[in-house]
Amino acid sequence: MPPSGFSQEAINGLLVFVQECYKDLLKEMKEGKDKHGRLVTEGQAIQKELEQIGSYLKEFKI
Repeated sequence: MPPSGFSQEAINGLLVFVQECYKDLLKEMKEGKDKHGRLVTEGQAIQKELEQIGSYLKEFKI
C-alpha cells in the first residue's frame, strides 16, 4: 500500500526512476565514464545521480 496521498501508479513510477538511476550509477562507476563517454570519478557519478533524483522529486506529483 502506498503512503497516504500517493497513488500506486505514482509510487511505481518513482521506483522505476530510482532503479534506473542506480543502474546508471553502477555502470558509470564500473566504466569510469558517463553515458556520453566522458570520464567521471565515483564522486561525480554519485553527485549526478543524486541531483537527478532530487530534481525528479521536486516535480513529483501526488
